[in-house]
Amino acid sequence: MVAHGGESPPAKPTLAATSSMPPLPAILMKTLHTIILLLFTGTLLAQSSKQTIEVHYNLYATDFDNQEYLYQTRQINIKQSKKVNKLLTELENTKSINQIFRESKIDTVLIKQNPRQLINFYDDKYIRWNTKQVSYISEKLSQIETYQKYFESYLELGCCVHMHQRYRDEYVIKVFENGTLTNTFTSRKSLPNSKKIPWTDSNDLKNYNQNVDKLFFEIIGSKKQYQEMMVGNELTKHLVTKIVDYYKPTLYELSAYDYLQELNELKSDFEILNIGEVYGRGRYIRNEPKTYYARLTNNLMMPQVNIMFLATKESKSIYSRDSIKSDYKNIINRVQNIEFLMNYLAENKSVKLDIYYFNNKPINDYNIDNFNKNPEQWIKHDKFLESIKKYDTIKPKPSYANKDVIRVSKQLYCGCNFRFENDFAQKAIFIELKNQDHKENSVWYLLPDNTILLYIMQGVKVLEYNYTEFGKFSGLQYPCVLFDLKGNIIDRK
Repeated sequence: MVAHGGESPPAKPTLAATSSMPPLPAILMKTLHTIILLLFTGTLLAQSSKQTIEVHYNLYATDFDNQEYLYQTRQINIKQSKKVNKLLTELENTKSINQIFRESKIDTVLIKQNPRQLINFYDDKYIRWNTKQVSYISEKLSQIETYQKYFESYLELGCCVHMHQRYRDEYVIKVFENGTLTNTFTSRKSLPNSKKIPWTDSNDLKNYNQNVDKLFFEIIGSKKQYQEMMVGNELTKHLVTKIVDYYKPTLYELSAYDYLQELNELKSDFEILNIGEVYGRGRYIRNEPKTYYARLTNNLMMPQVNIMFLATKESKSIYSRDSIKSDYKNIINRVQNIEFLMNYLAENKSVKLDIYYFNNKPINDYNIDNFNKNPEQWIKHDKFLESIKKYDTIKPKPSYANKDVIRVSKQLYCGCNFRFENDFAQKAIFIELKNQDHKENSVWYLLPDNTILLYIMQGVKVLEYNYTEFGKFSGLQYPCVLFDLKGNIIDRK
């Protein structure tokens, strides 16, 4: 029969032709296998058809009690499946810190034989590098073990949470064999764009192989997150900076030997316990030039009492020592006449009392500006109080008229708000009490009328007073309380 259109129907396949076609179930199985591979984007075949991996991202948060908890989790799709084999190879190629350090191209010969040359890697222009400083730091820069310690810190950067970073990113690589989980590699860091090494496996073995980072970010399609490790001179400079920064307080102490001859002039009246350059600014001085100190004692001072003489750099020397030589006896007598403080020292042998002397007087303008301010500043606070007075009868008050804002304004523009005359404040004596056993310290000002102002307290207690008697916090606070010589609190007028 001829089909419609004049064409013959297709011939029925012969047995030979039929036998050459693959069985229908095999075709279905192949198609099904292909579909599974396309759909299963989170799991990819690796070195063989039996080995697969999954990648997960977890975001951990830390609460105010420093308890870490899982905040968010998701599985990451893999973008570069062809590199999974390489990633698995590098995960198994475990490298220790020592091995990575040897590969970092640091010149260990230079470190051992000529450490002085390494000082050139340090950029701090405030260190003049006198002979004692160079000798001291050269010995520290010659120790390979020190570089290895800071190298490990460099690799571990972002390991932990702190007050400014309360989250940690965790990446998890799960390796399966025949559908069974055989190993897990994790990295949890608090800095998003940082190195993820070390990767820790299920047996807590750490792998510092940086190729794992590189391949990992390529596979998940985030090349920009990869941070290449410093090597050679760049790494040497980084490590030298960390080492010198750690010893900077000692280097500042040695800085004073530039003016040893001048400071030794104090030996006519004092025993010099130690000398140094003031490190940092804040409590004692503000924007002064380089300032050097000498801790002094003599037989007029109680064992727990010292004078801290601070002298600023003046041209090629430091401020004259004449003033302190003529003033110190009267200052010591006045301070040691504060009955309640001397009794406290006698009962607490771990407490030290330092009397500060700045160039030519026992207080400076920066100290006065902190606790007393000046008439121009007082007016600003008075104007603010006047501007919000209209809200006394209005409720609720606007946020800028509440008690906390008033307190901040008073401290900012009036200090302790006693509003002493400048001539009066200029005659005050700066005193600092330190209790090393309890990590407590306080700043006092002995005023010319023999009243004593407690300006700063830091810690749970000051003398026998708990911090709650002056404020809400056990950290740094400003009580601004006046005492008489016997320790009685004087009411504000």
